[in-house]
Amino acid sequence: MWVAEFIYLVRHEIISPDAILRSHIRYFWTLQVARNITGQQPVRTFVDDSSGIVIEFELGHTAYIPRRTMVYGQTTSPTENRNNPSFFALGVLFQPLAIKELFGIDAHELTDRRIHLDEFSKLPFTGMISAVHSMPEVIQLLSDYLVGKIAAVKKQDMPILHCTRYIKGRAGSVTVKELCAIYQVSERQLERKFLSAIGVTPRHYIKITRFKAALALLSARSFDKFSDIAYHLNYFDQAHFIRQTKELSGLSPRQLQHQLNIRVANIFL
Repeated sequence: MWVAEFIYLVRHEIISPDAILRSHIRYFWTLQVARNITGQQPVRTFVDDSSGIVIEFELGHTAYIPRRTMVYGQTTSPTENRNNPSFFALGVLFQPLAIKELFGIDAHELTDRRIHLDEFSKLPFTGMISAVHSMPEVIQLLSDYLVGKIAAVKKQDMPILHCTRYIKGRAGSVTVKELCAIYQVSERQLERKFLSAIGVTPRHYIKITRFKAALALLSARSFDKFSDIAYHLNYFDQAHFIRQTKELSGLSPRQLQHQLNIRVANIFL
């Protein structure tokens, strides 16, 4: 759907992956932004719990010609980009353990990094994508590549998978000490496993999970006061909630709530 604002138009779509991909891929997404340079809003990203692929296409062509492609890892700080007033992009949002399991590298090697898709995959994706003529074909091309990667996965790291699900089920209201007791590991062992499998420490993952629960409440306007959100999600107090929101999004809760009307993956406008 198209969303009209004072200075820009946005079209975005979430595409569910085939069933075989869902263990490692949350969804595909597209985002098209057309707006004036004057008075432009930056494109922001908040800190998320997932890695992924982003392909940005050159505008004004009938073919889908990639201008920039990247595989990105976990992020630990928000970003802001004012250089692209208009763009069209396709993304793949991974499940938290996908980098380690699909590509066989320790996830922390990619944390806060971006690598060209061709270099990362050792395949000429730029040329392959330029040769197709529709977005469904681009998505199918990526799907076929990822299906091949999933077929080669020998086993999932079930303890860490269960641990991440437990953290999500508690909306981040859990401590590292509690996790260590549940899964019978030392804090050092748990940290090492999280860095390898996901790319960040369990403490950081807990913080991200609680922040995302707060995002959902802010977006739904479930509470009238930010202090109620802080209490509901077991922040120490409202000041703690505001501080962590700024740390992970670059905005205050009030500013963030105004920006959440247009959001896809970890991008908001």
